[in-house]
Amino acid sequence: MVSLPDYEKETGQAQLAGDAAPGTASPLYRAVLMCLGAALLMAAIGLWMVPAGAGDEPMLIVKLLISAVMLAVGLMLLSGLNEPAPSPEIQIDRDRGELRLIERGADGTARLAASHELEALSEVSLFNGVLSARDARGCELLSLPVTDARTRAALRAALDIAN
Repeated sequence: MVSLPDYEKETGQAQLAGDAAPGTASPLYRAVLMCLGAALLMAAIGLWMVPAGAGDEPMLIVKLLISAVMLAVGLMLLSGLNEPAPSPEIQIDRDRGELRLIERGADGTARLAASHELEALSEVSLFNGVLSARDARGCELLSLPVTDARTRAALRAALDIAN
């Protein structure tokens, strides 16, 4: 039997998962991915610069297979360099009766993406970890994933959504 220490009791604070996208990768990690991906792409092309003997068709098939695998893995490594966009922030102002979506730019500046009157929302639901709101005509105004349990509970309380 394995006994694991209780993190919250030992440190006095809970480790909570947020809704934000994972932090940016370190520059060293990104450089290694970039170099490895570029090296595999160049090797896939360079493999064809070595001549095969005349009448050596099995060797050509092996070279084709190896270069295709190196090309695919190199492209996957380079495509992993794209960082996911941060999810927008939801602000609910009960005093003003507004639901606001705030988006953060790459430099961290906040901008108002959308503002909706709470009175104008005909349907607000939190189902399968997705917050969605519709206006009186039935048009979907927003649809956002909500993964944090604490955020779900706060949204339910702020918007009076039934559990």
